[in-house]
Amino acid sequence: MKKDWNKIFEALPDEEQDKLALLRVIETSNGVIQSLFRNKDADALSPEETRAAMKFSMSAMKNQSIQLGDEVVVFAPETAKIMSEVRELYISGFKQQNQDDYEEFMIASVANLNSIGKERILKARTILFNDLYEIPAHCLDWGIQYIFGLMDW
Repeated sequence: MKKDWNKIFEALPDEEQDKLALLRVIETSNGVIQSLFRNKDADALSPEETRAAMKFSMSAMKNQSIQLGDEVVVFAPETAKIMSEVRELYISGFKQQNQDDYEEFMIASVANLNSIGKERILKARTILFNDLYEIPAHCLDWGIQYIFGLMDW
C-alpha cells in the first residue's frame, strides 16, 4: 500500500518544514552541481568544489543535521525517520534503477515541496546564502530553479 505523502508532510510542524526547506535547497543545488560536473558543462565547478558540495549535502542527509556556520540545524526524530524513508526510495530508484521506487520518490519529493511551499524555499535560500560556505552562493539559485521547474512555480 502506497503512503499518503501529502498527509505525512503536511502533518509536520512549521519548525520542521523550515528545516526541510533548507535541506531541499541544499540537496537540489548539489544535484545540479553534480550533473553539470558529470556532463562537463561550461558552468561546472572545479572537482574540489564539486566534491565539497557533495560531501556537505550527503552529510546533511545521512546525519539528519545541517551545519550552518556556528549553528547546527537538527531534525526532530519523526522528521528524520520520514527523510530516511525518502532517502531509501531515492537510492533504490536512482542508484539501483528500481522504477517503482523512483516513482514513489518523485511523489514524496513533490509532496514534501508542496507542504514546504514557495515562501519557505525562498527564505531558506536567504539563510543559506548568508550562512552556508560549502556550496558556492550562485549554485543555490540552480537548486531553486530546479525546484521551481519541478513544482511549476
